[in-house]
Amino acid sequence: MRLVVAVGLLALVLAGSAAARIEAFTGNVCKFVPTAKVVAIKGVSAKCTNAAPAAGVGSKIYVGNWVGQTPHSDTVQVTISVYTDSGALQLAAHNLKQGLPGGTPKHLKGIGTSAFEATAAYATGIHFQAGKNIVYMSLNAFGANPTAAARAALEALAKSVAAKL
Repeated sequence: MRLVVAVGLLALVLAGSAAARIEAFTGNVCKFVPTAKVVAIKGVSAKCTNAAPAAGVGSKIYVGNWVGQTPHSDTVQVTISVYTDSGALQLAAHNLKQGLPGGTPKHLKGIGTSAFEATAAYATGIHFQAGKNIVYMSLNAFGANPTAAARAALEALAKSVAAKL
């Protein structure tokens, strides 16, 4: 009897902590994405603007834009596409390597189901799948490709967002 009660209590604790970890995405990218992770990218401010949601093929698309601290600072854009059509999601996941800023996409581990990153033309992009969501992140630099530190901070941001989705 005690073993059954102990197992039941453990299950409730584990379920409660898992539920506490997962925050539902409600369509507000600026509030969903951790500001501390965004401003860890040198020059990016905490000021974020949500774009109006848009309809996509089998999905709804939400975008948040973080401006630089100066006109010559890096900026960040995060797009979260929430899919309701499994076929469209499968196609989007298949195409994750496409649409990156240039260079050869490299596979990233530990970010969603499948993630790719590329840097070129003053930008770094990361695309990944997390559940029924496809996320596109871009870090846009002024006058040079993003630094290694900025790219590492963008990867940390991607891991954080993937873990919440």
